[in-house]
Amino acid sequence: MKKVTYTVISLYKFFEIKKIFNFKNKLLKIFYNIDVKGIILIAPEGININISLVSNKFAYVIKELQILINFNISELKKIENTGHIFRKFKIKIKKEILTTRMSKKINLNKLTGKYVEPENWDLLISDPNTILVDMRNNYEVNIGTFNKALNPKCNDFTGLLKWLEKELMNIKNIEKKNVAMFCTGGIRCEKASSFLLNLGKKNVYQLHGGILKYLEGNRKSKLWKGECFVFDNRVSLNKNLRKGSYFICHACRMPLKEIDKKRNEYVEGEACHLCYDIKTEEQKKKYRMRNNQIKIKREN
Repeated sequence: MKKVTYTVISLYKFFEIKKIFNFKNKLLKIFYNIDVKGIILIAPEGININISLVSNKFAYVIKELQILINFNISELKKIENTGHIFRKFKIKIKKEILTTRMSKKINLNKLTGKYVEPENWDLLISDPNTILVDMRNNYEVNIGTFNKALNPKCNDFTGLLKWLEKELMNIKNIEKKNVAMFCTGGIRCEKASSFLLNLGKKNVYQLHGGILKYLEGNRKSKLWKGECFVFDNRVSLNKNLRKGSYFICHACRMPLKEIDKKRNEYVEGEACHLCYDIKTEEQKKKYRMRNNQIKIKREN
């Protein structure tokens, strides 16, 4: 019996969607009766796709998506996997596919950073005149990042934009520097680079396709250190784009390493050293009950 394989797909595209409910129905038709899990976000500004699907339907789905969205295949990020990396399949309509709360300061139609292809990235970020900025959340940066990248130490995208305005723009001689930014797949840098350009900064660059596209062709990179956090069941990916060494605390949703299980504060499915002192006893009780239900389902 032939073993079933799955393909993980990540794709975002900014374009105007006028009839959003009609657009959603067209997406639902594409995925009708297909073994697929994950989430697709759609908004008037565009689409963000993160799914896993049975590999023998990959060609069909991509063909149909290209008709609907009209994207270049090089924009697609895909990884083969032995199973699904998500639990459910959802198509959600939102105000923005990437929430900023600063949409008036972002103009994706006119201003975005210059794309730097993965094969040219090392040269740019090795330039002493380049300031390298990690545009991900603090806990993602702590898992892995590029050498000498600045960590804004923010916990959401709005905070990162404020950091760009208040901190980065006030760095000495910033007007003479190149700013190179990167994130997991590239979507954050689209808006962040536009925001920075609207503030008057020139020479703004972004890693085309993000870390995932970079690691596809640079798995022996000496400039990337650690693992890359991903928002699915794999938790993190190593340089070979395989499941990494991290797992998720089901109480606070923070990534942990195996060694963290040995800490006194760690209780499976209930708490870890990062949240033990901030979760109430009522919350811990709820997590405990949920964990027991999961164990029962596994046993049955």
